[in-house]
Amino acid sequence: MGATNCPETPRQKMITMMYLVYTALLALNVSAAVIDGFKNVGNVMQLSNETVQAKVDDTFENFKRAYDNSPDKVREKYQNAQTVQALTNDLISYIDSIEYTYIAKTTKGAKGEFPPKSGNKFDIKFIDANGNYLLDSVKKVMDMSGFSWFNDKQLENNNDPTSFFYGKGDVVNGHAVGLKERVIEYKAQIRKILGADSLHVKLGLNVEDTFYSKDGKEESWEKHHFNEVVSGAALVTLTQMKTEAMNAEYDAVNFLYKQVSSGDHSFDKLTLIGRAKSGYILQGGTYEADFYVGAYDSKQAFTGTVNGQTLSNTDSGSLHYRTVCNSVGLQKVNVSATVKGPNGDETITYSDNYYVAKPAAVVSLDNMQVLYAGIENPITVSVPGVDSRNLKVYIKEGKGKLANGDGEGKYLVTPDVGGKKMVIGVDAMIDKKQTNMGDNVYKVRDIPDPTITVGQFANGANVAKSDFSDGMQVRASFQKGFEFKLSKGAMSIRSIEVSVGNKSPVTVNGAAFSPDIISAIKKANRGDKLYVTAHVKMPSGTTSVAYCVFTIKK
Repeated sequence: MGATNCPETPRQKMITMMYLVYTALLALNVSAAVIDGFKNVGNVMQLSNETVQAKVDDTFENFKRAYDNSPDKVREKYQNAQTVQALTNDLISYIDSIEYTYIAKTTKGAKGEFPPKSGNKFDIKFIDANGNYLLDSVKKVMDMSGFSWFNDKQLENNNDPTSFFYGKGDVVNGHAVGLKERVIEYKAQIRKILGADSLHVKLGLNVEDTFYSKDGKEESWEKHHFNEVVSGAALVTLTQMKTEAMNAEYDAVNFLYKQVSSGDHSFDKLTLIGRAKSGYILQGGTYEADFYVGAYDSKQAFTGTVNGQTLSNTDSGSLHYRTVCNSVGLQKVNVSATVKGPNGDETITYSDNYYVAKPAAVVSLDNMQVLYAGIENPITVSVPGVDSRNLKVYIKEGKGKLANGDGEGKYLVTPDVGGKKMVIGVDAMIDKKQTNMGDNVYKVRDIPDPTITVGQFANGANVAKSDFSDGMQVRASFQKGFEFKLSKGAMSIRSIEVSVGNKSPVTVNGAAFSPDIISAIKKANRGDKLYVTAHVKMPSGTTSVAYCVFTIKK
């Protein structure tokens, strides 16, 4: 949106940095240090917001000034720039309406404290008494507190996003369908405004592309981004789309302004604009940025300093700065450039911030808070700011197996029976160097012993002889509290033994009562004890013995 040669404004850079932070927050067991880092980044972005808005306003003010000075020359380009801005605002408003509707529908309201620890608490409802969504209330909370008010369960919700954004089953009729149509129309209108020159502008928002699943199958943009994803991922996708829309707006308006200013060498104001590859850097990584002079005359060279380092402009008219980030925390960049102007040398300055975080791998257990021996435990691994394809996940301590799961960052860990502890290590490829992101230590427990029931009767029940019949099934299950998701047939009964009182037991293979067992039960007397013993094949391959005792009542 500014009138310089910079391909990315601070506003765009800020929102991109937010995208990285929100992606990291989708993990389950984020450490307190990482959370504090994210909060610091959010604070930096908020402090930068006023400065960014002033630069955006200043860019269009310059365009307006050029129009006032030469209306016949500038009118068409200026009106086109205003149209681009209006189209972008409409698209972002449409994305916001989808986002706010989804948040209102799935969260119902927000509670929190802003600023944190200020005592200023809020409890805002997103749905009124008539069931209408209060989108202005959602916007208020998002503007005030960003994503910080969400709880983990809301961001991890994987039931609502698919039906809301994508559809149900083979019927693709979610909000992503209309969003895709709006994006395609938006890009078509921008290209129409720019004409043949649209080839020189990067619009992004590649919703028409063909995407591929992990197994290499083609899939649509809607399915790739919104089918079977958690709420946090869907919301971050919308945030990234708004970022790309702003980038498209900036590139288009900047191109229009350069056409107006081409051949002109007299400006009443100069400015420095910075474009960083990322505002969120892992310790040991590299901060890299280009700093451009607004209204730069390509016929003139200029010099400048970045954090005390003297640099000369590149062929593209920028000061290219690169430094290795060893210190953790908020870092500042101070830039000055000396440019020859009509009245001699003129020095202009610019400052920016970026954040350096400690390497931190986030390993979340998808089903329970411990690893269970002998079975596949699904886990999710992520590192803030690093593509999951650049991660190496391995068992650093403990015996077992590690295999790829279904999806990006998904793995299956199978500890050996008898182990007590397992350490999952994570390395990441950063700047072509493999760096350890940290180790995650987990307890390993044996699968708990099962309990058994006979038909509808549980241990300790008083039963009548007539309650039992030939073929009645003995079933094994885990006690309440063990919610691990096991595949069908992972646990089965090998054999059962049934005895009445002190009589010899009747043994059969499988889980069904035999005629001999029923015959023994019919000979029982009132008050006799009926003992059932089951030999259960466990998911780990071991055998466990489970018991239940009944009292014959008649």
